[in-house]
Amino acid sequence: MKKFFAVPLAVLFVAACSDSSTAPSATADLSPSYAKPTPPPSDPCPGCTTIGSFAFEGVDIAGGATLGTEVQVGTAGDADAATIVGAPSGEHFVGRFANTRTVLVVNVPEGYNKYSLTFDFYTIGSWDGRGKQAQHGVFDANVFDISYQCGTSAAVSMFKTSFSNQLTVQQDYPLSYLQGGNKAATGSFATDALDYKSDLTLSNTPQFRSFGDVSYHMAFAGGNPCGTAAIQFEISTSNPTQQSVWDESWGVDNIVVKAGT
Repeated sequence: MKKFFAVPLAVLFVAACSDSSTAPSATADLSPSYAKPTPPPSDPCPGCTTIGSFAFEGVDIAGGATLGTEVQVGTAGDADAATIVGAPSGEHFVGRFANTRTVLVVNVPEGYNKYSLTFDFYTIGSWDGRGKQAQHGVFDANVFDISYQCGTSAAVSMFKTSFSNQLTVQQDYPLSYLQGGNKAATGSFATDALDYKSDLTLSNTPQFRSFGDVSYHMAFAGGNPCGTAAIQFEISTSNPTQQSVWDESWGVDNIVVKAGT
C-alpha cells in the first residue's frame, strides 16, 4: 500500500511562479468573470511582485504572505491537521481536508492596493455534483467557496461553485453555483494525475465512470478590497452530510500570491 508523507504546515515552501491561468479571475471590483472565450492576461497584476509562493516540494521559506487554517464557525470537530500530504503520484500539497470543517487561509500583509492569487485545487474521492442525476443538489453537492476578509469584518464570498468527480453527474464549474449543468471535470487541467484511483485504501473512488482526483487551476486578481490593509483569503468547501476524508476530500497546491501598489 502506498503511504502518505506529512510535515507541519509551519514549514512553508517556495515554488517557481506561474502566470498561466485557465480558471475564473476576479476583476478589480471583485466581481468574478466566468468562462471567458479568451484566456485572461498573462500578467493579472502588472507591476506586482511575488510575496508568497508555495509548491510544498522544496525547503525555502516564502516571505510576506503566509498560510494557515481555522475551523469554520458552527461546525463540529477539530480542524483537520494542516499537513503537507504526499499523493500516490508523488505530488505534495496541503490537505487532505474534509468539507464543512476547515478553512485554508492565505494572508496578504498590509501596504498593497492590488493583488493576484493563483492556486491549484484538487477534488479527491467521490465528489457529488449538482446535476440532474443528483436531483439538482438535493443530494448535497460538494460546494467550493473562496472569500476575503478585512480585519474583523464578516467574510465576503468572491466565487462559489460545485464540482463533480462522477461522469454521471454534472457540476456548476466553471460557472458559479446554481448556474451550471456542465460535465464532470469541465475546466480542469488534469484528471487522475494524483493517482488516487490506483489505491482504494487511500480514497473512495466509485468504479463506474468516476475520477479518483481532478485538478483545477484558479486565478483571482484585482484591487485590494481592504484598501491597503491586510487581506485574508479563505478557501473552503461544504457539504451538509459530509462523509469521511477517505470518501470526499480536497487539497490546494502551487499557491502564488502577488501584490503591488
